[in-house]
Amino acid sequence: MEIINKNDIKKYYKIFGYINLIFSILLVLFLPDIDFKERITTVITINVGYHMLYWFFSSIPKDSIRMNNNFNKIVGTGMIKLFAIFGIICSFTIIYFFISKAISEKEYIGLFGICIPFGLFFGAYSLWVDLKNE
Repeated sequence: MEIINKNDIKKYYKIFGYINLIFSILLVLFLPDIDFKERITTVITINVGYHMLYWFFSSIPKDSIRMNNNFNKIVGTGMIKLFAIFGIICSFTIIYFFISKAISEKEYIGLFGICIPFGLFFGAYSLWVDLKNE
């Protein structure tokens, strides 16, 4: 049983992508103590990180050479499932560290990058859904 299907994952990925873009633009506008070039570099890094993590996990080949024999199919599928679970767990861990660091050090500006772990989660969960539908 899947909680979110593939279409919902893509929809939420786009929504969080727009939220990520808005946070990045707000970061450029409300962080005057660093150089403008550094702010633009930060915006690009945050957005590339979000999309890169999603596409990395969601584009892992599900029907590659591991389907040639039964052993490869079982072991390969198990390894990719573990990788997807690892991505999901890491995304929640990263979110926790983002929030706890921002609260403990009172550096709330770090929360502008909070969407990056959501890209990781959506990519890993997309991989998990693909493997479940196999």
